[in-house]
Amino acid sequence: MISVQFKILLIDKDEELLATASANLTAEGYQVLICNNSKQAIQLAKEEVPHLIIMELEMPEMDGIEICTELKLIPELCSTIIVFYTQRSEEYSQVTAFNAGADDYIIKHVKARVLASRIKALLKRHAVFSEILNSLNEEGLIIDRESYLIYKDGVKIILPRKEFELLSLLYSSPKKVFTRKEISQLIWGYEIFAKNRTIDVHIRKIREKLGDKYIKTIKGIGYRLDI
Repeated sequence: MISVQFKILLIDKDEELLATASANLTAEGYQVLICNNSKQAIQLAKEEVPHLIIMELEMPEMDGIEICTELKLIPELCSTIIVFYTQRSEEYSQVTAFNAGADDYIIKHVKARVLASRIKALLKRHAVFSEILNSLNEEGLIIDRESYLIYKDGVKIILPRKEFELLSLLYSSPKKVFTRKEISQLIWGYEIFAKNRTIDVHIRKIREKLGDKYIKTIKGIGYRLDI
């Protein structure tokens, strides 16, 4: 049994599966909510703010991708973990799910014990993140290197891989000025010369998402992160 009662929302069109999964998770000590309607599920998630949402990809009215996209727009759910639990095993379905912001993708019919372990691991990460988040001021910047996510003022931001790696490098040593040579060699693996604007373009795109206050340009040298 778990010591902290986490809240889990199950979204699936299969009512029998909802009943079985709900009973199993309740027995594990979780508080479980269930819903078989896409639009109602979104409203329920907003009202209840679960720690974890587990949902089917194939849903009537709105599919799982559309539901996930809507959930990501709700500020209250910025730290909620979203997991797809579906029979769809195609690679493109998994890629689409992760691009929509999913934290994990589990193929149905895995053994109950394996599913329970995956859920426990995800919620453990949630607990660690929540502890960090609660220790920040309202204007905070967090980088979750494990899941490749950025949290700005508690709001989740997804960056493309190179942008994430560049910001993560600056974040590793706040106030330190990273030269263009250091950045290019550590992130791209080779030196990018001044006339090549690759680094500058990536910095500009990061600023568009985070604002201008975090990354400072040191003219003729490189960049630093102020947090």
